[in-house]
Amino acid sequence: DEKNQILTTNCWLNQIWTDFNLRWDPAKYGGIKVLRLPYEEVWKPDVLLHNNADVSTYESSISSNLIVSNDGNVTWFSMVIFKSSCSINVRYFPFDAQNCSMQFASWSYDGLQLNLTINSDRGDTSNYIQNSEWELINLLVERNVQYFSCCEEPYPDITFYIIIRRRPLFYIFNMILPCILITLVALLGFYIPSDSGEKVTMGITTLLSMTVFMMLVTENMPPTSDVLPLIGIYYGMTIFIVSFATAMTVFTLNVHHKGSSGKPVPLIIKRICFDVLAKMFCMKIDSWNGDHVNIFTPDCNGAPGGSSNYIRFKVANQEDTDLVNMEMKQPHDMSHPSRVDIPSMEGEECQGNGTVPQTFLGYRRSNGNASSLEQTSDSFELNDIRLAEQEKKDVIKTEWQQVAQLADRLLLTCFVCVTLAITGVVLFVSPASVTV
Repeated sequence: DEKNQILTTNCWLNQIWTDFNLRWDPAKYGGIKVLRLPYEEVWKPDVLLHNNADVSTYESSISSNLIVSNDGNVTWFSMVIFKSSCSINVRYFPFDAQNCSMQFASWSYDGLQLNLTINSDRGDTSNYIQNSEWELINLLVERNVQYFSCCEEPYPDITFYIIIRRRPLFYIFNMILPCILITLVALLGFYIPSDSGEKVTMGITTLLSMTVFMMLVTENMPPTSDVLPLIGIYYGMTIFIVSFATAMTVFTLNVHHKGSSGKPVPLIIKRICFDVLAKMFCMKIDSWNGDHVNIFTPDCNGAPGGSSNYIRFKVANQEDTDLVNMEMKQPHDMSHPSRVDIPSMEGEECQGNGTVPQTFLGYRRSNGNASSLEQTSDSFELNDIRLAEQEKKDVIKTEWQQVAQLADRLLLTCFVCVTLAITGVVLFVSPASVTV
């Protein structure tokens, strides 16, 4: 009983002593050499289990007859169920080994009045019945003599050391293996698409499952603060891993949706993710060429807006014709950016996001005689600008999503390695060499 730190032992207790008052001559009594007498009719040494945890059980279990021989030797074979206190060391639970002692000594006689001796330094385990939870390693017997400050007489005692080791298969199958599977399922949450909305939910669900298993472990452990059990440390670390994985899932979700703001991915992050991590995880990044991403960035004055590919619009106001000169290419060809010349407009400031001022969009010839060609060219220019801006936002959003996906793969790999390492430490660094 680990929780109450009580060892229950069903054993045969053999005591032999000499009582000079029980000698007789067999010739005078019809050749009788052996008698079997009730235990309450014969004097018995008050040898008791000092670390007994259940006195009533002890008293009721030793009521067996005594064997008395004609030379005064008294033999008492009793089948006793002892409940002794045992300090449980749960540090390596469920791979622990325990050393429980049972101390027998006289309660009222000192060593000069009642001397205790042993026949062997090892207990008899020939009739031992195997236990399904514990394995008996050794049974040692030791005679000790103690002196107290109150008295000069010696006080001997006989101490049995029961060394047992737990059979961990039950706990591996019912506690450790489910914990490993739950942790791996939680880590697979990194593979869930961010748009599904279930990444954080899975992390929280697995965290609750781990907490339930942790409660099952604490129910079997004694409420001690001396040491932490190995399985408790394992559960604590896996709960921390699942909690941290859930927090990292929130981080990757934030990265995944960061492209909606239109802010481009920093160059250093692009190089780390697209050049290093993408090759490490065998992921293909189509829009990344090592230096820049093909994003159209129109500028008010026709200059590139922070990218090597751009659209330049310029409408020439010719006095002799009503035509608007335009040079345009396909706006969706990323390798051949479209170019349309736009006249510089005094008093109009370029917007930071590359949007052309409204003055340009409503640009007409000063004489007010706009031809249908001019109106058509204005519509083309407006559509091209909108398409370029939308394509820029789509590329930025895709880049952030790819960064989040690479971060998920990196975190998944790290967490799986840490989980397997911790599991290996718990399963294979067992106290097989620990002395008890």
